[in-house]
Amino acid sequence: MVFHVAIFWIVFAFGLIGNSLVIFIISKKQRTSTDHLMLNLAVADLMYGAMLTCLRLLPELPPLFWSCPLSSTLNDTAGLAFVESIFTMLILSVERYFAVCRPYSFKKCFSKRNVKLMVLLSWFLSLLIIVPVNSVQQCFLLSRINSKLHSVVLLVFSMVTLVFLVILSTKIYVSLWCKQTAIQPTAFREIEERKKKKKVTLCVLAVTLTYILCSLPLVILYALIVFSVTLGVDLSLVYDFYEIPVLLTLVNSALDPYLFCFQSKEMTKLLKKLFLCKKEDQAPQHALEQQLP
Repeated sequence: MVFHVAIFWIVFAFGLIGNSLVIFIISKKQRTSTDHLMLNLAVADLMYGAMLTCLRLLPELPPLFWSCPLSSTLNDTAGLAFVESIFTMLILSVERYFAVCRPYSFKKCFSKRNVKLMVLLSWFLSLLIIVPVNSVQQCFLLSRINSKLHSVVLLVFSMVTLVFLVILSTKIYVSLWCKQTAIQPTAFREIEERKKKKKVTLCVLAVTLTYILCSLPLVILYALIVFSVTLGVDLSLVYDFYEIPVLLTLVNSALDPYLFCFQSKEMTKLLKKLFLCKKEDQAPQHALEQQLP
């Protein structure tokens, strides 16, 4: 049991570093519409990782340090952050689809004002999805999945998200690699722009694959619980393995900042500037000291 808790904390620490760096770096620069979305995703992933890790630690503590209302609050907050991260990932994928496939409509549809409205709307929708859970006064996640209607809604939402991301990624891939154009790019600027678009596509495909691998086990878990009576599934076996799908969602939240941000040249430069600024500041001072008698 201690080993399981240690794994949760290691994954959370990995996500904490990545998401915190993203928040710090973006806060130090003039933000674009994409930066607002990445910042929102980092906040949601950081919140989810913190709540889920604390929730996993509670059963290991004496009853004096936790209570059912506290556990219920952590559950609701983790669920809110998880759904919000999915919405933000969807908005980012749509934004990149417009940037690659519909560049002339991109600036109009994804202005800073529109993106901020999308972020607010996504938090509101996430809250609406999590609200039905609040009426169930149980402590831990699996014991609270007793509303079949709400569980079906979550299941459908997860599957639709998965299918939508696959469709978007496929369209972007076809647009960049499979679609033949009459005019081939010849200018240096056009070639560089096409390379950037291909890099964005690889990022979207990586995010889609990560979401599939990390979320599909949890979707299957929900499906088994919701339709356990119909399928004749022994829930005791499902409960024995529930930590694995939950851990995978934590891994997904930890990988998001690296997949979205660290593949960007701009982010790489900012990271180098962040870590090397101290050395660069110390170099002139060290040279001056050597020149002094």
